[in-house]
Amino acid sequence: MVWIVVFKLDELAKLFGIKNSQVSRKTLMWVKSHKALAVTTTELVNYSVHGIESPLSVTFALGGTLMNVIMVFIVIPLLCRVNKPST
Repeated sequence: MVWIVVFKLDELAKLFGIKNSQVSRKTLMWVKSHKALAVTTTELVNYSVHGIESPLSVTFALGGTLMNVIMVFIVIPLLCRVNKPST
């Protein structure tokens, strides 16, 4: 769900009257530059929400871990390469 929000940040900014903010692009560029910190932060949120008390919640959180790693190390760098945003 976090990644959906990141991709829609520009639309959320328009709701508050902010035009041409490019928040999504800036956020994606930050994630691309700080991969380890991005994964660590998303994992802290992931395991804080799902908990570690039961095997079912840990298994569910592991699915989130896999998704976060795929997004941070594969999808976002590919998107940045295809879109070629200027820094």
